[in-house]
Amino acid sequence: MLPHSIVEQLRYGRVTGQDYFFRSGIEKAPIDQVQVTVLGCVGDEQAERFHGGLERAVLQFDCDHYAQLSLLFPKSAPLFNNGGYGENLVVAGMNEHNICIGDKVAVGSVILQVTQPRQPCFKLNHRFKEPTIARYSQHNSKTGWFYRVLQEGEITRNDEIEVIERPYPQWTIARVQHYLYAEMDNLAATTELASLPTLGIEVKSVFQRRLATNEIENWHSRLEGLIKLEMRVVKIIVQAAVKRFYLSRTDLGALPPFNVGAHVTVKLPNGLKCAYALCDSAIEGVYQIEVQRACDNQGGSQYMHEQVNIGDVLSVYEPVNEK
Repeated sequence: MLPHSIVEQLRYGRVTGQDYFFRSGIEKAPIDQVQVTVLGCVGDEQAERFHGGLERAVLQFDCDHYAQLSLLFPKSAPLFNNGGYGENLVVAGMNEHNICIGDKVAVGSVILQVTQPRQPCFKLNHRFKEPTIARYSQHNSKTGWFYRVLQEGEITRNDEIEVIERPYPQWTIARVQHYLYAEMDNLAATTELASLPTLGIEVKSVFQRRLATNEIENWHSRLEGLIKLEMRVVKIIVQAAVKRFYLSRTDLGALPPFNVGAHVTVKLPNGLKCAYALCDSAIEGVYQIEVQRACDNQGGSQYMHEQVNIGDVLSVYEPVNEK
C-alpha cells in the first residue's frame, strides 16, 4: 500500500534576518489554505536565489521526527516544533524511508512529484542552537524532501495527501542519501542515479560529476560553514601605526556573539582574505578590529591602511572563537 496521510499544517513565510545573523526564510507561519503554482506556495519567500525553483517548489517534512530529535538534543527540545525545518507541508507518517524519487503525490487539487532530498546546511545549526544538527539530519535521513508541481491548484489544511504513482520503488529518499553521503564510491549506484529521469538536477549533477571526475565531495563547508556578513566601516580611529576599524552590518541585523580571543576573516575588495582579532567591544551592533601597519608580503595591512575608508563595505566572516 502506498503511503498516505493528512496535511496537519500548511506553512509559508517571509524572508527575515531578525532572529539570525543571516537572511532566512525558515520561519514560516501556519495558514489554512494556499495556492500552489509551479514555483511553489504563493507568498512563500526564499532567502537565496538557489533556493526554490521548479525542482524545489514545495518542501515536506515528517513531523514525527521532532519528538525523536527532542530526545536526542534535549537542550534544543523547545525549538523542535512543527515548521522547525522550514517545511511547507507538515505531515506525519510519510518519511524518507517510505517516499521515493519520482513519486506522484495528490493533495487537495494539486499533483506533486518528489524530486530530491533536502540538503541541510549550517543554518539549521543556528536555528536549533546545536552545532551538529545539520550533520546529524543529513546522515540520519531527517531532512525532508522537495517536490516539483505537476498540477497547480489549492491545498487546504487537513487535506488528504497520498502517493498515487511510484515509478522507482527502489529509490527511497533514504537510499539516495546513503549513496550521496555514505557509500559515495559505489559505481553501480552512482551510474544509475546519474541518469535517473525524475531526480532533481541539483542532486543528479553530484552523481554525474563523480562519474566524470572520479572524485567525491567534502560537505564540511555546507554543514558547518561560516556565515559571510556584509559590513560597513562606520568609524576609524588612528593611533600611530595602528588603525581601529568599527564595522556594522549593512542590513543592521544582529551580530554573531564572540568570546575573548575570537577573530574574524575580512575579504578585501582586492581579493585578499585576512584574519583580525576582535577587540572587546561595548558598542552594540559593532565589531572592532585593530590593524597594525606592516610590510607584509600579502599587503593586507597596507590595503586596510591606505584603501579602506569610512563608508566602504567589506565582506566579513562570522567570528571564530578560540577553543
